[in-house]
Amino acid sequence: MDPGALPPDAAAVVASVGFQPRRRLGVMGGLGRWRVVSGPNESSCTALLLPAEVVSEELDRRIEALTTVRHAHLAATYRSLPTKGGSRVVLGAEVDGLGLDLLREVRPRWEPGEVVTLVAPLAGALACLHRHGLVHGALDVHAVTIAFDGRPMLEGLVRAQLPPVPPTPRADVRALARLGLSLVDDARSPLRDVLAAAASGEPVGEAEGDRAPADDASDLARACESAAVALPIRLPSAEVLAARVLSVRTEGAEPAPPGRRPVLAGAGADPAPGRRRSTVIRALAAIAGVAVVVLALGAPAVRGTFARTPGATDPTTATSAPATSAPATSAPATSTPANPVAAARDLTRRRDAAIEDLDEGALNEVTVEGSPAREQDLSFLNRLRDAGVRLDGLATEVVEAVEVVEVGGPSPSEPGAVFARVLLTSRIGAHRELGPGGQVLRELPASAASQVVLDLTWARGSWRVSAVEPGRP
Repeated sequence: MDPGALPPDAAAVVASVGFQPRRRLGVMGGLGRWRVVSGPNESSCTALLLPAEVVSEELDRRIEALTTVRHAHLAATYRSLPTKGGSRVVLGAEVDGLGLDLLREVRPRWEPGEVVTLVAPLAGALACLHRHGLVHGALDVHAVTIAFDGRPMLEGLVRAQLPPVPPTPRADVRALARLGLSLVDDARSPLRDVLAAAASGEPVGEAEGDRAPADDASDLARACESAAVALPIRLPSAEVLAARVLSVRTEGAEPAPPGRRPVLAGAGADPAPGRRRSTVIRALAAIAGVAVVVLALGAPAVRGTFARTPGATDPTTATSAPATSAPATSAPATSTPANPVAAARDLTRRRDAAIEDLDEGALNEVTVEGSPAREQDLSFLNRLRDAGVRLDGLATEVVEAVEVVEVGGPSPSEPGAVFARVLLTSRIGAHRELGPGGQVLRELPASAASQVVLDLTWARGSWRVSAVEPGRP
């Protein structure tokens, strides 16, 4: 058997849910990881193999709990599949991007605003984990990927060995603060002071009225956002990335006599960490070659489309008929659920307009009260206001919208249903960031197309967005 192939019993259970192994991605958390792809539409996710000897009731409970957690900056865990041999295959979201370990090698020092864009979203992801009674426990530079759509993503949630001493939420916060501190320059700054305090275990939250500081990950996020204005994470130039690709490809080569090319490790062997990511680096070099800048949580090109990692939806649960390409218009509120596909298009257009106008009332009409989508949108709007920035010309082109139908259940668009899920493929047009006096701060180029699943709820006579997440295979 090819040493890089998924074992037959694991491949069989992956095939039972409609996926086929494509290639080995390397190792994450001490476990082999593969990219698996569905036949019909090339949707993909990752398959993490837990050998029988590491499977335990405690690990199974952790994985089951992780399947219930969703956050925009957590690599989602979908399900655990037992094999005949006693091992487990854990399916999760695929994060297409650049590992922070490699990015830090190329750019060891970042601007404070870039560090805010890294730390604040990841702190929010940790807060989400902690609310569910979970901790990461191994947060370091290897557990973070900067997705090509700009989001910092937290990975490494499932590991071969659980730590002997149970980790704590505070330890997660300190680890994240140390990670941010390792990137910010040595010059004294408010952000550096915040990170240094959090890394040493000091509280960084502020009292709000009668509420005492929570001393948790949310406090770290708020303190970072108050210390500096978030900036897009800047990728290295194409030339720098190309040089890194060349150095990565020659690492681990066997010595060769003069006049002969060095011999690299065989295709089936498990590559070294740097070489494991060579495919990603080459893709990133291509992106950098056309001058694409990564835009992260605070950047409008990502938040404006509810951007998520493409290819994470279940190919067995999505209908194949695309929606019409004509833009939808707002329809009067009715008591019978309208077409959720048309609603998803309309909600996207209305959200763009509300953000451009800094209109909180209009933005609230797009989302469900108290939902994660509402919380994220208002947080983004407040960050724009606090920075004195507004967006000009923000417009999302919806390439395709498809209703996702859950297997074994009724269609969400059937009369009487109150929920729907829509797979949206869209891209952001070029637009500008304007300062308080109307001056142009930055020209933002058009983005590449990306996909997102909108969870819609029929509320107060119309569809509204309640959450944004990849589909589950």
